[in-house]
Formats: sequence, structure tokens, C-alpha cells
Amino acid sequence: MERANAYVTGADRGLGLGLVRVLLEKGYKVYAGSFLPHWPELGGLQRECGGKDNLVIVPLDVTSRASADEAAETIQADTDSLNLLINNAGLASDRSGTILEAQYEEDILQLFDINTLGPLRVTQSVIELLLNARSKTLVNISSVAGSVSLVTRMNQFGYTMSKSALNMQSKIIHNHLKDQGLKVLAIHPGWMRTHLFGDIGRMKDAPFESIQSARNIVALIESRTEINEDIYMDHEGNPLPW
Repeated sequence: MERANAYVTGADRGLGLGLVRVLLEKGYKVYAGSFLPHWPELGGLQRECGGKDNLVIVPLDVTSRASADEAAETIQADTDSLNLLINNAGLASDRSGTILEAQYEEDILQLFDINTLGPLRVTQSVIELLLNARSKTLVNISSVAGSVSLVTRMNQFGYTMSKSALNMQSKIIHNHLKDQGLKVLAIHPGWMRTHLFGDIGRMKDAPFESIQSARNIVALIESRTEINEDIYMDHEGNPLPW
């Protein structure tokens, strides 16, 4: 039986690193998109898991089309198909206020560049590899913050709008490629202790560690054997309204 492989972006720390770790435990060969080469955990995990035969670290800046294409070329030189892409790289801003307060357009544009256009760039760069695989899944790490139906916030324009747009992106790709067997999921990973705001301080009171969410997400992916219209959900598989 052919070994499954996966490509995870934002893999240096937090949820991305957790996803890489869990996928390796499950026997996947993993291509890990790395933006923080000075961060030591991913390199340590590569040595721990037996080297490049199991974990290939791929330099990746999701805000750069050239970087996404170069990463895809590295992967394509090693395999002609890809079973799983997890667009995990993301960022939140802590500067945006309500409509009565200051808005930092540069922050909002950066969030769209990373959280919305980043996944689109990466997905497009490897879409042919995904479509070549017999079993193929695209996962966009979204957020309940992107649900228009559930929103109660009065600020955080950039983060919430960027995740709503990511949800739309996920649905459009689902509509287009479901008949070619591509499973698309937009998953809210839950409130966990990560570096989403750049450091862990803002998330230190979250109820669980990112590795728990990673385990739930991988279990959810592996349990998804059929394509259906419920593609937006939390990490435990509970459907979320758009």
C-alpha cells in the first residue's frame, strides 16, 4: 500500500507543529512549510523522526507567490501526488478597534495576505499534485470568528473578515473539485494556547494545548470518507453555520 503524504504550512510551532507530529505518528510522509528557520522544534522533530525520508522541511512564505511555487517545486521533485494539504499558516492582529476607534489598514491588509491569499497561493501551487492522488483532502484552518451567523464581536475587523473570506474560498474550491474527488474542509481548531498573536501571552488562558486540537483535526480528516456539503466545522466535527 502506497504511503500517504501531507503538506502542512505554518509548521514551525503551535498547531502546525502539532499537526506535523501527529501525521508522522500516523505514518505519513510530511512536507512542512517553514517560515521561522530560527525556531528549533521543527528541525529537532526531523532528527527525532528519522530525517528527510519522513519529514521534509520546505522554506515557505505564504505571502509570496514565488515562495509558494518554489516550495511546490521542491515537493514535486520528491512526489507526483499529494494526499493532504493543510493550510495552517495564519496570524491575528491585536490593534484593530471598533468602528469608533482607530483602524490600522496595514494590519488588515496583512491579515488578508496571510490568512486568505496565503492559502489560495499554496493551494494553487500544488493543486495538480492533490488531484493526482487517489485519496485527496484540502484543509483550510479557519475559525468560528469567520462565521457571519455566530459573530458577536464588535472589533477585530481584519481577522474576522479574512477568515470569512477563507470560508468562501473553501466553498468555491469544494464546488469546483468535489466531482474530481477532492474533499475540502474548513476547520475551526478551537481556542488553544498558540502564538496566533505573535506570542503566546494573549492565548495563555486558553483551555487546551494545540497538540490536542491537532489530534482532533487529524482524526476528523481520517474519518471523512465521503464528500458532502458540510465542510465548515469545529475540530470535533460539529458543523458550523456560515
